[in-house]
Amino acid sequence: MKRPQFEREDEVRLGDTDAWGPLASTITGDDGDGSAPVESRYLRPTLSFEERYQIHGTLASGTMAEIRLCRDKPFAREVAMKVLRARRPSSLWRFFREARVQGQLSHPAIVPVYDLGLDPQGDVYFTMKWVRGLRFDLALAEHRESASGAPSFSRRKLLTRLHQLSLALHYAHSRGVVHRDLKPTNVMLGEFGELYVLDWGLAKVRTEVNPRYEPVDDASGAMRTNDGSVLGTIGFMAPEQLQGEVDVDARADVYSIGAMLFELLARGPLHSGSAATQALSSLKTDGARPSERTDADIPEELDALCFECLRVDPMKRLASASVIADVLERHLGAG
Repeated sequence: MKRPQFEREDEVRLGDTDAWGPLASTITGDDGDGSAPVESRYLRPTLSFEERYQIHGTLASGTMAEIRLCRDKPFAREVAMKVLRARRPSSLWRFFREARVQGQLSHPAIVPVYDLGLDPQGDVYFTMKWVRGLRFDLALAEHRESASGAPSFSRRKLLTRLHQLSLALHYAHSRGVVHRDLKPTNVMLGEFGELYVLDWGLAKVRTEVNPRYEPVDDASGAMRTNDGSVLGTIGFMAPEQLQGEVDVDARADVYSIGAMLFELLARGPLHSGSAATQALSSLKTDGARPSERTDADIPEELDALCFECLRVDPMKRLASASVIADVLERHLGAG
């Protein structure tokens, strides 16, 4: 086989080949031009954990899992590795399911999954793109506290990101996946216009989906919940989730997006106080308008959008995140 021709040798050298070690030579046999065969350990059928990954440190840690920063050696890139600490069968299935569901959602705003396996200690892990930026909750706080200054993200920029978020969730809903834990801390804003929806561990997979799209394959019953189970985060959780309803649909995520939009426009959370106070407010506040909480100028179409997203009865609520995206697009286009 002929070697590809390049105008300049340095176009394919990628700088100092010492920096990427064994990948400097990827020839496994004589290519016909007389060069000697060279073996690369990265081209073996399987690689050991130590050959594949170098652990740099811990990015975040919780009771069930931790996220580590690693170097993926064959690709010379940094990745995030989520490692499960608990080894109960139910925890293992939930962890595997999270990786599987997230890995099937192919969208620019959903973090891609690269690998799944066991580390040398026998802990299950999956690796994914390492995303960097500003969490949406910190962007909201900066916007709220910089009324007279210039925050990193203006209201218009944050509305643009909510438009992106709505489209990403509409895509997930079209594949039969409801996030169920949308909140500002689970949304990351990148420096170059990126937005990422994080933590799909509580996602619900539904069987009835848009026939244009292949449904996500759940492959386990690990996330079956009984009546009365509460999954989500109070303050952004839809009332039906708070009441323990099992059969939630896309409208639960619509409520969460509405709560985030409300907080941006009103410069304060939709529900505040203790967890009990927030829960009671969630069940009693049937629709909410940010114009009733602030003297700031709130566009009527966004004020009405919040109200329609935040109805207590899901049957009266907006049914699709795509409607949120459409309203935000019109508003941004008119601005």
